[in-house]
Amino acid sequence: MKLKRQISSASDEADVLAAELLYLNMLPLTGATIGLDRKLEIIKTVLSWTSYDVAIPADLVAAANPGYMKGGQAFLNFRWAQFAFLIRVTRELLDLPIEERERLLSDPWAFRDLARSVLPDHDGNFRARAQLHVLLFLLFPKVFVPVSAERNKWAIRDAFADRLPSTSGDVDWDIHAIRQALEREAGHPVDFYDEPWLSKWQPAQTRAQRGWLVRGANVNGTNVISRWLEDGFCSVSWREAGEIRAGASRKEIETAVDDAYPDHTNEARRAHVQQLWRFLSDMRPDDLVATLDGDTVYLGKITGDAYYDDSEGREIARRRPVDWNVKRTLSRKALPEEAQARLRDRRTVVDITRVTAQLAELADMGEEVAPAVVEADETRPLEIPEITPEAANRLLLPLDWLRETADLLMAKGQLILYGPPGTGKTYLATELAEMLAGPDRMDLVQFHPSYGYEDFIEGFRPRQAEGGTIGFELVPGPFKRAVEAAEGEPTKPFVLVIDEINRANLAKVFGELYFLLEYRNREITLQYSPQEKFKLPKNVFVIGTMNTVDRSVALVDAAMRRRFAFRALAPDRPPIEGLLRRWLTRHNLPEAPALLLDEVNRRLADPDRAVGPSYLMTSEAGDRRGLERIWATEILPLLEDQLYGKVVDVEQEYGLRMLLDALKLDLP
Repeated sequence: MKLKRQISSASDEADVLAAELLYLNMLPLTGATIGLDRKLEIIKTVLSWTSYDVAIPADLVAAANPGYMKGGQAFLNFRWAQFAFLIRVTRELLDLPIEERERLLSDPWAFRDLARSVLPDHDGNFRARAQLHVLLFLLFPKVFVPVSAERNKWAIRDAFADRLPSTSGDVDWDIHAIRQALEREAGHPVDFYDEPWLSKWQPAQTRAQRGWLVRGANVNGTNVISRWLEDGFCSVSWREAGEIRAGASRKEIETAVDDAYPDHTNEARRAHVQQLWRFLSDMRPDDLVATLDGDTVYLGKITGDAYYDDSEGREIARRRPVDWNVKRTLSRKALPEEAQARLRDRRTVVDITRVTAQLAELADMGEEVAPAVVEADETRPLEIPEITPEAANRLLLPLDWLRETADLLMAKGQLILYGPPGTGKTYLATELAEMLAGPDRMDLVQFHPSYGYEDFIEGFRPRQAEGGTIGFELVPGPFKRAVEAAEGEPTKPFVLVIDEINRANLAKVFGELYFLLEYRNREITLQYSPQEKFKLPKNVFVIGTMNTVDRSVALVDAAMRRRFAFRALAPDRPPIEGLLRRWLTRHNLPEAPALLLDEVNRRLADPDRAVGPSYLMTSEAGDRRGLERIWATEILPLLEDQLYGKVVDVEQEYGLRMLLDALKLDLP
């Protein structure tokens, strides 16, 4: 953790102060942004750096839930700027005489002036401004409103300006006067996020805000971006199609494209229709738009409907007005990898909503971003819960091993648990998936020899059409369904468990996904959906289980082995070593089953064919009758199968009676 490195030499008091400031930063955020458990986990982590135990007071725990606001992009990706601002404010207060400090903390407007004075002069000013508004409300809720986005404050002031004799240049002062007037009218407190006031300043939108990439660096060999920036528009060509009205339906656009490009293939014409429809009809005023000129990224806001102006030629005739931000450009190479990946798309018009909030934040346009775009932002850090000591105790496995396994999965994206039968591979995989993603964001599929690409990713499946005829439809498999679900919650992990992963032809099942497993932020086309780009989000994880009796790890496809991390589960090595004894002790059962299992595996002398402890992790193993049933119906058949073709009398060598006599065990 970067913060730990920065304050590693600081005193215990400084660590506690850091925890207190982080608490203040996260206090107002609702569970939709960051849940109570995660808030407390972050604060407890910082408190753990002290040399003595520090507990979070119960009243502060209660106050942190549920919060009152969804954090904008700054609260999610730029906590460092918020935190630095709080440190500056605290330092200013501590440097003052106590009388002056108390005066400021009792005077809302004087305190606001102090807090404003420590906002940084550089880019961090914008990123810290939301924390300023939140801090003012927390300290003076009767004066300042619970609004963190400054643009929303101006919208409120403008919507209710008729309650003021005249507006001033101080938006906080105006809103304070407006709220007093409205509360006199209503006879009770006013919340600007409740009706009937909300719809006055934030009219309902028929469609959520989106973000777009429009390319203009090479329009029939000409770079037209300088014209866009100079005159405030963006454009697309398709000069052969002539004028098409703004907001045209797909059918209208299809007709125009068919007339303009009669010799093109159906696939090419469909691509033209999709691109034109996006520009003419899917884009809306208030959407954000980006364009690329070499390494430079420009960002702007669409301010009106599409229009047609061919006075300068058809190459730039099909236009949309844009308010370009030319003061704050971005370097493409410096962007997060997710944003770079989206900007690699070579199409003329591309939906980049999932990285727009990040681009806007970096370009000092964060206040132009609607909450829906922030929620869709895939550049936000993943919220990965830490595996708890309670979970490790429940599983009877070492906490360090579980956390290391989870870290491997998060770092690699794919993990395989392998080992002989009975080592709890499937059980552990599903438990680990639920600990990291929860039961609603995990799925399990089992591979088998007939399993293929069409089953796992997508394929055409027969369906009964009208009149009893049989048709085919493209149906997503469990992998594509997991990706679609994960895209809706980009900060939450989704885990797909693949049981018996080595029983299928992996090259056939995964197909082009081999590439995406290694290059998460690149896009490809799937063989059944060539018109769409497909990407494996960073929040989709795969846990496979592999039985080493069926096929050893060495025989798995080399390309697949390179893309997965592997964790062995063997009866004679941690974490499985001693698991049966721990389980028997917990359930107050005799040690005999553990001694029998050790003896069987000693005689087998083959780690890949060893017998795992789960066969005996049942209350039936506590007496002789139960052991006899387990031995006769599960363990001996397993050994006969594993030792098939070898000159071994399984009953004579591994029978329960023989082992009991050899170990001199007497069971009730």
